[in-house]
Amino acid sequence: MAEPAGAVTIRSVSTPAEAECFIRLPATLDDGWSIPLFADTRRIFDPRFNAALSEWEVPRFLAFRDGEPAGRIAASLPRGGGNVGGFGFLALQQDPAVLRALLDAARGWLAGRGAARMRGPVSFTINHEIGVLVEGGGLPMPRMPRNPSWLPGMLDAYGLRREMDVLACTLELARETHRTRFSRLLERWPGRDGLRIRRLQTRHLAREVALVREVFNDAWAANWGAVPVSEAEAATMARLLRPMLLTGAVFFAEWEGETIGLVSLIPNIEPQAAALQGRLLPFGWAGMLRALCGGARSARLPMLGIRQRWRGTPVGAHAMGALLSAAIGWAERRGWERLEISWILEHNAPMLQAMARLPAPISGRWRLWADALPPDPVKHSD
Repeated sequence: MAEPAGAVTIRSVSTPAEAECFIRLPATLDDGWSIPLFADTRRIFDPRFNAALSEWEVPRFLAFRDGEPAGRIAASLPRGGGNVGGFGFLALQQDPAVLRALLDAARGWLAGRGAARMRGPVSFTINHEIGVLVEGGGLPMPRMPRNPSWLPGMLDAYGLRREMDVLACTLELARETHRTRFSRLLERWPGRDGLRIRRLQTRHLAREVALVREVFNDAWAANWGAVPVSEAEAATMARLLRPMLLTGAVFFAEWEGETIGLVSLIPNIEPQAAALQGRLLPFGWAGMLRALCGGARSARLPMLGIRQRWRGTPVGAHAMGALLSAAIGWAERRGWERLEISWILEHNAPMLQAMARLPAPISGRWRLWADALPPDPVKHSD
């Protein structure tokens, strides 16, 4: 029987044509949505590139109205099951019926596999792109999504419950006061000779990324929503990180030979990427290469952390200050005018106090929602 005119239907992505439709859909919508490079989205869903897909199930769904694509969503759950599942890669027309159909599809799939809660947007774990922009935003930045202003209200109206906000803080390099203040503090600290800051060695990238994983999984373990980075995910991280390190950097803090913290910086290639409407060909790759090799005017700082053992100690405090000094110095040498530190949990008072001292005021807010899932009488395993 034919669907009534105007009805919204959901289709699970199962063919190459549907997969390509999913990838390109944000570029067909009205202004306001992030439009990632099509090639990047293809890699995320390619198990030959993204080894983490061996550990996660990430089904994709498309919404259609009158035969035309009207929205997309993906669900996510660890293989073998889990209590909390995710929804993400959300993009759609301004239509509550389309949103409801998409979220219902993700809810049904997750409930059918035993998940008790749905959280999102997460694409596809909290270690990657998360949230809906609800306030501010400033310059577009890599992996910091953008969306139309009507989306938060529509998610509320669906019945999702606000669960957490994450923040971006932006430092204008011309206004930075941290290094001068910190250098005086460091000079007076008796332990300064035991603290060393070193840059990641790209010639040993696999070994160094393993160290990043080790520090990250300790430093972020107690955070809200924390999900450890697996070996497979770290392998994918190494592939993604290599081109960013042409001008970006990772610095480690070492105390008497032990690595106790890290900070990372990546050039902001998002303005160039956004102008391409998803397409690298025929000439978009040239602009992206220029941005990666020194053409960027700003950068994002996505990781800044100290191992839990050293939190609240003079060693940890000085290591944090030294990492920030190294990051700011690198940004200055690269000619970056702005540095976005993102994201930061809204209740992370110590980090927000550190941002205020830089000074790096809050410049954007992204929100995650959650919903309880009803028990599903028929558990699926396919």
